[in-house]
Amino acid sequence: MDTQEKIMEINKPIYFKDLQLICSCSDDFLVNDKEFQQCLKGCKWSTDGQSILTNSEDRRLRIFNIETDEIDQCKKHLHRINEIKEGGTIYDYVWYPNTMQNNDNLKLILSTSSRSPVHLWNAVDGQLEATYRVYDHVDEVAHVNSLCFNWSGEEIYCGSYGKLNIFRTDRPGREFIEIPTKADLHRSIISTIAMNPVDRSIFAVGTYSKDIGIYGGNQLMYILRGHKSGITQLQFSPDGLKLYSGSRKGDNDIVCWDLRNVGQTLYSAERTVTTNQRICFDISSDGQYLVSGNCTGEISTWKLDHNIEKSDGVESVLPLNSKISVHNDCVNGVRLVIT
Repeated sequence: MDTQEKIMEINKPIYFKDLQLICSCSDDFLVNDKEFQQCLKGCKWSTDGQSILTNSEDRRLRIFNIETDEIDQCKKHLHRINEIKEGGTIYDYVWYPNTMQNNDNLKLILSTSSRSPVHLWNAVDGQLEATYRVYDHVDEVAHVNSLCFNWSGEEIYCGSYGKLNIFRTDRPGREFIEIPTKADLHRSIISTIAMNPVDRSIFAVGTYSKDIGIYGGNQLMYILRGHKSGITQLQFSPDGLKLYSGSRKGDNDIVCWDLRNVGQTLYSAERTVTTNQRICFDISSDGQYLVSGNCTGEISTWKLDHNIEKSDGVESVLPLNSKISVHNDCVNGVRLVIT
């Protein structure tokens, strides 16, 4: 994505075929903040839908709120409330899942960066709340590549080369459960982690070796293979019965896996991915629409029609619902929010 952050409203009653720009970073803001002239690497809504978290090439996390103009109540603008600087390239970042609590002074963010431990930040004041350390074979602090809270926020799942580490959120330090993955997932980096929203003992991990592992009770149950490039994102459907996976350069497909018949795919959706960066997608809360960024500056949407699922053993390709130009550069961050 280019340096301008945009918030678009998708008009769902006409099937995600229209976008209305609500607000964006103003030109004055971009000119005055030269440090922000960096490639954005994604965006994520807080669970209360009030704040947006962005990651950029300058190793900073920035938090924005959408605010109503004091003079013209019909106008909204993005107001940066804080920024957090990490020591190295930021690999992953997530909101704490329970920010809907009535506490305006505490919104938590978890981040991991190059050659640093995992950090838990207070998004409101930018203060470091806790640190979680993973160590390598010579007992030196090692970074992790992917992060995920469990649904309650009580546990932190960290993926790195050949292993998963699980921390208790309320126990910072180096106390964790370790799950080796080298033997099963081709000795590769765990690049993404996703939690099942229905059966909360199940989670999935993706790797840069193209493998997807499905775990239950911290035990590997299944391995899914079929992508042509390393996995960059996983997301379960709201009913927990399907898993969507996307990968990087060399594989344009978002693949839908049928967890009722493990190993089988139902359909795929084709987007444009020409780089190794993570090009994000999202699924609407009712499970009816899939939305993804593209390297062409466009957002693609698909209607997840159950009638198009695999027939006669042949994987179907979802017809494109809409493709809308929103930027003049790669759109790598797309997130839907319930309003």
